[in-house]
Amino acid sequence: MSNVALGKRVSIFLKRAYLYPAPEPLPRGRSFWIATGLVTLAVVLFSGFFIYYLTGMHDVYLTHAEDLGIMDQAIWNTVHGQWLHQTICNVINDTNCSSPAGISRFALHFEPILFLVALFYLVVPNPKTLLVVQTLVVASGAFPAFWLARLRLRNEWAGVVIALLYLLYPAQQQATVFDFHAVTFTAALLLFTLYFMYTRRTGWLFVFALLSMACKEEIAGLIFMFALWSIVLQHRWRTGSVLMLLALTWTALSFLMLHLFSPLGHSLLVSRYTYLGSNPVRIALTLLAHPATSLRNFVLQRDHMLYLRGLVVPAGFLPLLAPWILFLALPTLALNLLSSDPQAYSGLFHYSAEIVPVLIFATIEAIVLILWLLQVLSFVWQRQVHRPPLARLPLALQPRSWKFNVAQIAHIGLLTLLLGYVLANVIRVEYLRDNTMPFSPRFQWPQTNAHLALADHFIAMIPPTASVSAQSNLVPHISERRSIYLFPYADDEADYIFLDVTSDTIYPFFGSPPYIREVKNVILRGHYGIVAAEDGYLLLKRGLPPTTLSPYSLTQTASNLNKEFLLPELPASFCSFTQASPQEVDNPVQVTFSSNTTGTPIADLIGFHVDALNPFSIAGGGMTVTTYWRVITSTKVPLQPLVFITDQHNHEHLVSFDFPGAYWCQTNAWKPGMIVKLQSRYFSLQQYVSVPTGLVHLSIALVPLTQTFGTMMAVQQRLSLHIVQSSGKISATQSSNGLNLRSLMLVP
Repeated sequence: MSNVALGKRVSIFLKRAYLYPAPEPLPRGRSFWIATGLVTLAVVLFSGFFIYYLTGMHDVYLTHAEDLGIMDQAIWNTVHGQWLHQTICNVINDTNCSSPAGISRFALHFEPILFLVALFYLVVPNPKTLLVVQTLVVASGAFPAFWLARLRLRNEWAGVVIALLYLLYPAQQQATVFDFHAVTFTAALLLFTLYFMYTRRTGWLFVFALLSMACKEEIAGLIFMFALWSIVLQHRWRTGSVLMLLALTWTALSFLMLHLFSPLGHSLLVSRYTYLGSNPVRIALTLLAHPATSLRNFVLQRDHMLYLRGLVVPAGFLPLLAPWILFLALPTLALNLLSSDPQAYSGLFHYSAEIVPVLIFATIEAIVLILWLLQVLSFVWQRQVHRPPLARLPLALQPRSWKFNVAQIAHIGLLTLLLGYVLANVIRVEYLRDNTMPFSPRFQWPQTNAHLALADHFIAMIPPTASVSAQSNLVPHISERRSIYLFPYADDEADYIFLDVTSDTIYPFFGSPPYIREVKNVILRGHYGIVAAEDGYLLLKRGLPPTTLSPYSLTQTASNLNKEFLLPELPASFCSFTQASPQEVDNPVQVTFSSNTTGTPIADLIGFHVDALNPFSIAGGGMTVTTYWRVITSTKVPLQPLVFITDQHNHEHLVSFDFPGAYWCQTNAWKPGMIVKLQSRYFSLQQYVSVPTGLVHLSIALVPLTQTFGTMMAVQQRLSLHIVQSSGKISATQSSNGLNLRSLMLVP
């Protein structure tokens, strides 16, 4: 093909691709101001709800070291002379640790917008400040969503619905509720960028493009795609080229800053992609050299498909009808799908915040496309079916406005149907899959209790200048100091160690045994002594007299490989979290568990509570199981509850044996007559095995604490049981020594 012919074809393509000329303005009448008022009301309600909810979550210790603690420390250090310096990192299964001395935030991510955020710390230096600022910025994104939809759909009320879609979008809310991240700002900032790009307001376009890129180094890739889109579909050659050059320059600056501040010369997180190649070029070559394998591994793989599906389901799959918009999100989609960190494509956390604006724009354009198709079909139908008969009528009898009225009614009807479908769908997804809105079944307002109030007493014992290694949910409450670490980092050199063994938040550990093993190792190693221990809280100080083993410890050798079975000598008040009164017992029953060798009664199960939805989602559901026991006689060997389910084929599936109290307050130390509460950590049914859908029975058994994982399901090791009194909701399976607590309908 000659160059002339090729150039002609390109010219024809570009002319046909000119889909977005300068928009015609809409008058700002009464309906516009009413619609604007409704969007403003939605923004105020969103902001008020999430500010109250998120600050409440922080008050009840449901925020985390990664990343609220990190951000709080980095910004606090900035206003105290150490620019974006942090010492918090995950030393177990990530690569963001360099040394206990800490690193600059720029060694991980290039987020210069944090300097603007630091200005708020000059007035109110508090982690809650970050949550408030983030919520307000995210909420503001409803306005460009409204403006963009109003112009594209030529309807104010359609703009209101799209603004609500943005505020309710699960990926945006997941980013908003999961602590603080600068990249979460882009959910709103990129929508402003898209709006000003569409309306050709160049000055504001560059302002918001710069603000967006300042949130994280990867955003420059999206801005590059925006520029390319503007060149091809808007024919804005000059503006698009300058924006593209700006994105490339920002990328180069990001790499330079990461090189200068990282001890490795590149981001400490780059190892999430090095399995594909040592640099972006090699990664691209690897993917291009094996396209079928890349497609199978990174797109068609089950978890990746679930992630992609989860992005478009809230909008009723409509974004798929606008691929020329979805391609704008390709850089972030590639980063998430190619990451070796499963959190990136889990659909949770903040990793999809910058994709939300593209999904909103794609939803708008999909509706535009459907309405355009309706116009085409209406035109064809009117010409082929109705025009000839009408043409034969006398001119005076021809209904002049009939065509217009039918077309207008059809247009408004279809638009209303599509908007109702989108809004109903996002609400349905929020209801079924999420727990961040009050109408979700699992939603709970943050509630404090005596245990949480006790944490403040422990925090008051820690000097503000001391270095501390603390549990994830405790870190954000003590992170405004020079040296704060995420346990177990620096648990051999920090001045203090602060832990809560009752908390579900034991990240970076995944499960009780390794976490408990490390805690007991620190206690028994001899470098730290106990400052205070009460209701599951432990405050240790370096240099105090060490703790010895309890006489109830199953073994007296600290060199045992399974240190989680060792029992340190701790104050009696430490185990108060396992003690319950008769008034606390849920679902009163009486089931006697006895030794399966001597027949000696050990304990009565006198109550239980299963916190789980029914139907229960295997993909997104989680539960806890709480059991109440009355001690009959002490045991020589400590025991632990075992939770399993039995499917329709009578096959048993282990789902949890993670009851922390059984490790710290072992049954062989229980006294006859005590009422003991053992509560599992929050767990899902994907944790260990693939569980079939359908009706299942959730059951418990008692087994020796020292039972290995491989023999956990051995029936002969379970204590025998006998139902003395029940409400009829439980049943025993004598052949397997299991007690069926509840039936559940499992769904995908």
